[in-house]
Amino acid sequence: MTKFESHEPNSLTEILSIVESYQSVREVVWYRGVNNETHNLAPSIVRLPNSPKEEDIIKIEKEIYATFSQRSPPFIEKDFSNSWRSLFFMQHYGIPTRLLDWSESPFVALYFALSSVQRTQTGKPQKDVAMWLCDPIAWNRTALSHITYKGEILDENCEEIKAYSPGTEIDHRATKPVMIYGTHNSPRIVAQRGVFALFGKGLTPMEKIFEDEAFSKDILTKVIIKKEHIDGVLKSLFQKGITESVIFPDLQGLALEIRRKFGYK
Repeated sequence: MTKFESHEPNSLTEILSIVESYQSVREVVWYRGVNNETHNLAPSIVRLPNSPKEEDIIKIEKEIYATFSQRSPPFIEKDFSNSWRSLFFMQHYGIPTRLLDWSESPFVALYFALSSVQRTQTGKPQKDVAMWLCDPIAWNRTALSHITYKGEILDENCEEIKAYSPGTEIDHRATKPVMIYGTHNSPRIVAQRGVFALFGKGLTPMEKIFEDEAFSKDILTKVIIKKEHIDGVLKSLFQKGITESVIFPDLQGLALEIRRKFGYK
């Protein structure tokens, strides 16, 4: 069993030191922030209370996709005859999919982890949060070891992900998740440097797959920010200009920033 590395820094400076060390020996690094360090790396489509089986999830996904295709045309102007673009658009609006959001920016991942932490009535963080670091090229090299893979990050046009396509029958789907670029379908995904993990028929969380399979131990790393350090790190992040209007480059982002700046919850 492979165990991923874990760190518990006390400040933004220490976090960035970990990031820089990880980046120094890799061509590409992706990041994901979670507002509870116990949350796993699984897509939203599996987050149902009754823990459905893989075949049930595939059926649910088909029904969700069909419902979106039938009812979304009055609300969108774009042509979504391309099933991949429909999938990315659904993810953008919070519809459950097999996609898991990552970012090319550690600052974006930290913002999402820190700013959305649950708080007590007195405003204190209730849980530790975390940021995951992943080498997407090394991950794909292991996940796709059964086929010819050139070592690049994938996108919707790559032959290697045909077995992950929406609508593919479960018997023909690939098993392990792969790291891919998605369609930049909004200013937010551009600002957030959004990228994705794409799951196949196997819906086991990435960290569990990592521990059970033949992954190199440094492909996946976890940075835990203890609850007593959250506000200090978040303040440092804001001081570096990573604010709501940067993460959400629209009026809603500006509104969130103004509310915080003037002390409103």
